[in-house]
Amino acid sequence: MSSFSFTSVCKSLLTKKMTGLSSIASELQHNRLKDRRLQFLRAHQDAFDVEPTLILSLFEEAVWGIEGNCGVEPFCTVEKERLFAAHFQVSNEKHSWPGSLTDAIKFLDRVETQVGVKLNRDLLDRFVAVHIGSHKIINNTIGIDLRPKHEDSCLKVLMHLEFEEEPEELVRTALELDGGSYSPELLQALLKSTIAIGFNIFLNGYSDVELWPVCVGERHEGRKLNRGRYLKDYIQKNFSPKVNYLLRESGLLAVVFSKAKKADPVLSFHYEDIKDIRKSFSFNSLGDRIYDFWQTQDCITFPGVNVTESELEKARLEKFSLFYNKRDECQPVALLSIPD
Repeated sequence: MSSFSFTSVCKSLLTKKMTGLSSIASELQHNRLKDRRLQFLRAHQDAFDVEPTLILSLFEEAVWGIEGNCGVEPFCTVEKERLFAAHFQVSNEKHSWPGSLTDAIKFLDRVETQVGVKLNRDLLDRFVAVHIGSHKIINNTIGIDLRPKHEDSCLKVLMHLEFEEEPEELVRTALELDGGSYSPELLQALLKSTIAIGFNIFLNGYSDVELWPVCVGERHEGRKLNRGRYLKDYIQKNFSPKVNYLLRESGLLAVVFSKAKKADPVLSFHYEDIKDIRKSFSFNSLGDRIYDFWQTQDCITFPGVNVTESELEKARLEKFSLFYNKRDECQPVALLSIPD
């Protein structure tokens, strides 16, 4: 009996030791992935001469602190000869709502206390008060878009919605907060095709709401998004042949609507291969510089272009944004993984 007990104790101690070592190894691996996020952010900053700021430092801390696999998305915004590259978003890749909101709130709190600004979170707070328990929200991003002028800089929180769930009640809340007036046809597209709702919180006390309806490009119809047909119908009837051509050639098109952007909404074209962007767009010299930098990076996913319809009338784009994503695990995934 004593021999059996001694053996059991030894096995128990060994099991605990192995469990402890496995836990340590797992934590070390996760911390290496977190460090890669920061390396990716800083490579972008170095490439485009992004000046260090306190808000950027706080954002890096928020990025490092996100648990689980996530994707980091840098943007380069070009306005003729000016480049703004202190623009990033990050989000957990899993269904982490409402826990993911905690990371965003902590970041906003730290900006307020350490930078000494008063943020107007009223629109975000009112939306969250109604939908904090919604199973239709997957997760949310944390983002920054920093500009030379304090009043032009903003922090961003973007909610990703479940593809297979009807988003109407979420969208109606966002529309009420937005306060814009939309035609019945566009309203139908917003109510049915929206898959993200964004909140821009500017450092000057202003804030607004954005709605992101999407549809898939015709070259990628094997990846169905039935809700997207409402937006696609609207685009076919109300946008130029150039926009419709680019939609067919892209993997995914999101149109960013808000009261402020109603007259000329931002078109966000997403691609599975960076090379496809060159087939569809011509850029000024700054755009060429950004694209060349992309070629030096590995494991880039979801590259894309943000541009307005009016800008697309030009032979070479002068006002646009280029963006791309890098995931912790460095494995490509589909733009949309949605069952038919």
